[in-house]
Amino acid sequence: MKLSHLRDVVAVAEAGSLRAASRRLGITQPTITRSIRDTENELGVSLFTRHANGVSPTPLGKLFVRRALAMQSELRRAHEELEQAKGNFVGEVSVALSSASGLALMPSILGPFRASYPRALLKLTESLFQPIEHDILTGEIDFYVGPLDEHLSAATLLVEKIFDNKRMVVARKGHPLANATRLAELRDAQWVRPSFSTQYGEVEFETMFENAGLTEPEVVVHCQSALMTLLAVANSDLLTVLPMQWLDFAPSREGLQTIGLVDSLYAAPICIVRRADVPLTPLAERLCDLTRKAGHNYHRRNLGL
Repeated sequence: MKLSHLRDVVAVAEAGSLRAASRRLGITQPTITRSIRDTENELGVSLFTRHANGVSPTPLGKLFVRRALAMQSELRRAHEELEQAKGNFVGEVSVALSSASGLALMPSILGPFRASYPRALLKLTESLFQPIEHDILTGEIDFYVGPLDEHLSAATLLVEKIFDNKRMVVARKGHPLANATRLAELRDAQWVRPSFSTQYGEVEFETMFENAGLTEPEVVVHCQSALMTLLAVANSDLLTVLPMQWLDFAPSREGLQTIGLVDSLYAAPICIVRRADVPLTPLAERLCDLTRKAGHNYHRRNLGL
């Protein structure tokens, strides 16, 4: 099997049709059709189901595409690692960050990295861990920075805590409950429930009420976006809970405030997550070092250590 066979299978799976894949790769449709047929013959399985609107991977096809993506990523890494070992710092680094870790760390990371490696391509994705776990395992993302319980990770992952975090109850400025000091004083409020990952120990929104011996809050809005959460709270009497970093963000401070509760609101620590079985390229390792140092500095400045 040739590398072009892997390339063609992945292209068809991503494009959803032979015609679109051939356009993307700049080759003729008969060429890519023959490539897929040869690959299926060699494997002895059908990789795609044909239908009126194109093709879709079969269950076995999905397994093969996943492996093909991993092999492509490793080949790219191998090439880039050799170049970087020669002192030629080109290539790409792909990192996923939660919104909180991006707000806390990106201002300290981006400038130094770009100054040291101006020819590198930095790919940034905003995400919690669960949606991009597969991409880390296949090598499409070099590492993740964000909330995760470091004790509950898979054996295939290397998890390093860089700082503990805090969550805050957030309200619009001038909110009638702004002077509350206990969670019990907020029991009659209505809430925006932000989207939190529940895998690997990220605590549910409702848990903080349960831990305080209170009934579940009245949630009237669900938000999948931190930005939409902030807009909803800033323009209503709704309350929410967000990582403290959102109140360090200048646009947030203009119309929002925290409610200073004495109750402890758990937040999963901010961690770096990477594959345990494959080392990072030198370029990705440099960025990981910058991220680690920025996290430790943030902890000392903002969390009293």
